[in-house]
Amino acid sequence: MWVNTVVLVAITSVLFIVAVWKAQGLPVEALRNSWKTFTTAFPLIVCAFLCEGLITSLLSPEWIRKWLAEEAGWRSIVVGCIAGALTPGGPYTSFPIAMVLLKAGASVTTVVTYLTAWQLWAFTRYPLEIAFVGAPLTVLRFTTTVFVPPLAGLLAGRLSRFFL
Repeated sequence: MWVNTVVLVAITSVLFIVAVWKAQGLPVEALRNSWKTFTTAFPLIVCAFLCEGLITSLLSPEWIRKWLAEEAGWRSIVVGCIAGALTPGGPYTSFPIAMVLLKAGASVTTVVTYLTAWQLWAFTRYPLEIAFVGAPLTVLRFTTTVFVPPLAGLLAGRLSRFFL
């Protein structure tokens, strides 16, 4: 994890130096924009980490084995699909949940299914999608992607034996 932090700090430092070199007011504007993003994202991040802690505390190892671990089979895919479809928000919400599921003993199959369902099936985004592109296109998109999360999870589970 510290390598990721060092790389991000290095990239940020280089970008800041380029901004200072390019224009005098640019770093101040960048800091203002960053502050706006931070104040918007901070409550989401706090809730995501609180959710992570609650998941860790509330899910017993027995429940994880029964519903989310490799031996859960299809149950883990169903739970991953439902949880992904119902998870609101962006990556600040879903990735911490995926991380805690992995740490708690959920299978790669479950976590990939969850993340793929979150990206493709997010039920909380359907009203907005229907408003912008219409119900027929939304239904068409869902019906053409409905099998992707379970298949992605199964494929990831199989491939993880070779790559992880």
